Amino acid sequence: MKDNSSWSWSSWKICLLSVLFLTKTIAAVKLPPNLIVPALIAFGDSIVDTGMNNNVKTVVKCDFHPYGIDFQGGVATGRFCDGRVPADLLAEELGIKSIVPAYLDPNLKSKDLLTGVSFASGGSGYDPITPKLVAVISLEDQLNYFEEYIEKVKNIVGEEKKNFILANSLFLLVAGSDDIANTYYTIHARPEYDIDSYTTLMSDSASEFVTKLYGYGVRRVAVFGAPPIGCVPSQRTLGGGIMRDCAETYNEAAKLFNSKLSPKLDSLRKTLPGIKPIYINIYDPLFDIIQNPANYGFQVANKGCCGTGAIEVAVLCNKITSSVYAANGSFPALLAFGDSILDTGNNNFLLTLMKGNVWPYGRSFNMRMPTGRFGNGRVFSDIVAEGLGIKKILPAYRKLFVSPSDLRTGVCFASGGAGVDPVTSKLLRVLTPRDQVNDFKGYIRKLKATAGPSKAKEIVANAVILVSQGNNDIGISYFGTPSATFRGLTPARYTTKLAGWNKQFMKELYDQGARKFAVMGVIPLGCLPMSRIFLGGFVIWCNFFANRVAEQYNGKLRSGTKTWGRESGFSGAKFVYVDMFNTLMDVIKNHRRYGFTNEKNGCCCMITAIVPCPNPDKYVFYDFVHPSEKAYKTISKKLVQDIKNGLA
Repeated sequence: MKDNSSWSWSSWKICLLSVLFLTKTIAAVKLPPNLIVPALIAFGDSIVDTGMNNNVKTVVKCDFHPYGIDFQGGVATGRFCDGRVPADLLAEELGIKSIVPAYLDPNLKSKDLLTGVSFASGGSGYDPITPKLVAVISLEDQLNYFEEYIEKVKNIVGEEKKNFILANSLFLLVAGSDDIANTYYTIHARPEYDIDSYTTLMSDSASEFVTKLYGYGVRRVAVFGAPPIGCVPSQRTLGGGIMRDCAETYNEAAKLFNSKLSPKLDSLRKTLPGIKPIYINIYDPLFDIIQNPANYGFQVANKGCCGTGAIEVAVLCNKITSSVYAANGSFPALLAFGDSILDTGNNNFLLTLMKGNVWPYGRSFNMRMPTGRFGNGRVFSDIVAEGLGIKKILPAYRKLFVSPSDLRTGVCFASGGAGVDPVTSKLLRVLTPRDQVNDFKGYIRKLKATAGPSKAKEIVANAVILVSQGNNDIGISYFGTPSATFRGLTPARYTTKLAGWNKQFMKELYDQGARKFAVMGVIPLGCLPMSRIFLGGFVIWCNFFANRVAEQYNGKLRSGTKTWGRESGFSGAKFVYVDMFNTLMDVIKNHRRYGFTNEKNGCCCMITAIVPCPNPDKYVFYDFVHPSEKAYKTISKKLVQDIKNGLA
């Protein structure tokens, strides 16, 4: 076997394909809303391999850094990418789940089987020789595993339900690139074939595979064509000449294969009653992204993100080239300050009762592990970071290890239970505003050390500074303790002081170089499950008075964001108000429209719900005060756009 540097299927192309999948391809396989898709099941190569090769003795692996740097928790899972792959993305888009596990995952659960797995193996192909060359799982062996899978599903749900899952699930078949790039052109393992006869062999094999799936009861199959293989960084290096142009020989072979694959699938509709195969044209939209990267927010299209970007993949992918990441306009990073709406784990290392690193927190997070986030999964700061095109997970600044790439793209300084009133954080023994500012100063020192002083200044000045202050001040310090009363503060006076303290806090961040502030109002405190139970009466209504005080404070914040930027002390700064109150109130009042069934109780951790509910996505709130991940996602759609519009 040749050195693995010739193995061509780079994570660069797969990650581009993931973006492409969401923007160009999903429409081709989207099903009518009245149809049920119980599971997504994938076969093929590294495009949809979610970790099968972790359990195979092969050099074609990616269960190590820097793969997975943008996955939940920054964990390398065996996906040939920085984050999720198309199988995951499509499963989420279809409302099935956000992560499709590998069939050989040792942590696989029975419910994972019922909603879909991946049998795909990076380096595999339609030609039986292709997987043998790199010792990975052939399509034939993937079918053998599929037979095991069918039997397991049958044992769990019975014959009838098993047949329903097979007939109504979406099956992905993605292969062919390794056949053309590696087996045929690089290794020349099929000298008896010219490219025309070889692509016929491939298309025949694809047709036979779909026919075998049909024999198991499968009816919905999406078959991917080959992408522009000659434009993959490694093929540019090997066959693109001194200028590293796209290698046209490879691209022509891909187009030839695609021209045969599509008619083959059409013919199956005539010979296999009830089958619904779909040909997915990957080539044209991906080629358009490569030729016009700036149109899609990318800076670099001819290099990969890791190593030199010219040829590395698998074991040779050993460092990150940051310029290959998608450009998102003016926001290189997200820096979050405040309370538990944003805290992603800073309280884990404090001596406080305010912790989210215990079960059942984190049950919807990657690996179902509590991370310190006060919710079932990701929190608002994570979701805003993703919505801004920065990254999917915003790490806590105080976690044991924060990578240089995370420093450059943002961290969270927030602390659950914190408030801008000096009394609040002390009551709960969490990070005060002063502590968070000091952490911010430490962050800047680290950023200068890794990115250089000039780049660090640029990142901080253009980062979105997301601030959530006031929820605990009003909910705990004002209503929950006598401290505000002892200080002689009416609601009007107290909310004025809160807004002033918040402004002072942001001035300290401004003095360190921050310029773009997204200032969050407080949520409807009177409609939290805790407020309803203790203050909402027999029918657990929202508490009007708590909401009124929250709205008073929000009104002062909203007014401030319109005027602070014109003050000399904030020269060059931008402010945008993030209306948490009204967007979440809309979800509470119209919860069924948004797919929720319960807006009054928390899914867990309450007197009324000591045992967590089976499906937190049906609840607006996860515990007695914190929204669920789905609620955050629902309100973020508008709020992220407000941030973009206000700070661009």
